Amino acid sequence: MSLKERVAGAIPPELLDKVPTSFEIIGSRSGAVAVVEIPPELEEYKHVIAKAITQMNKHVRAVLRKLGGRRGEYRLYEFEVLVEGPTEVLHKEHGYYIKVDPTKVYFSSRDQTDRLDVAKMVKEGERVLYLFAGVAPYAIAIAKLAKPRLIVAVELNPWGFKYMVENFRINKVKNAVGIHGDVATVAPLLRGKFDRVLLTLPLGAYRYLPLALECLDGGGVVHFYHTGREEAPFAEAEAIVRDVCPNCIVINRRIVRDYAPGVYKVRIDIYKPDHIT
Repeated sequence: MSLKERVAGAIPPELLDKVPTSFEIIGSRSGAVAVVEIPPELEEYKHVIAKAITQMNKHVRAVLRKLGGRRGEYRLYEFEVLVEGPTEVLHKEHGYYIKVDPTKVYFSSRDQTDRLDVAKMVKEGERVLYLFAGVAPYAIAIAKLAKPRLIVAVELNPWGFKYMVENFRINKVKNAVGIHGDVATVAPLLRGKFDRVLLTLPLGAYRYLPLALECLDGGGVVHFYHTGREEAPFAEAEAIVRDVCPNCIVINRRIVRDYAPGVYKVRIDIYKPDHIT
């Protein structure tokens, strides 16, 4: 039974089309938190919707309503608590675990297919730099599903760094190093040391693309994330790449997921030949 069907008797028929068609579950059977977007027209029925979500998912202990976009120094969403409960959870995907509290650090379970896709591209012995790493979900995926020599993950949010270190421990990752600091300060110290760089922040990461390319040891790959409108999802990201590195080669394009109405989160995989300075 869908969420719309479950609340049909409690919400007027003329408003049923406003009921969310999906919501995000972060966690596992040991406990989870649901994140949902509810439009203003359903303000009066927000607790009805939240209760229905817990009835549909018995392992959900808390329900959070997302308010607006990511903001602030640590790029966090603002939430309204609709069902009180623990928000620190152990999320499971692809055989590894991610400990996280989405009220303290950004995390999306909806990126898990993209994490798997990136991990499959990492070659044995590669050195990987992961900027704006948060709780380091891509680092965990790469460490568990590929055979890199080293992963260095950089995150400014102290909660993100705390969970990052804890996630390395939980997953018994021995070849990853976490750095608590600002990418703008840390990355210049890492120039010329990596084979692959991840820029997973979709808003604002373009400002750091030149620096990410400089962190490559000669040639290498940068996974650059951006947003794009439905009619031409990759156009803006590719224009940025051409401007920053005209001789770089776009080797892959991927729509990661919906980001906002009519807007996608996209990934552009850039190869920088080793003769380019």
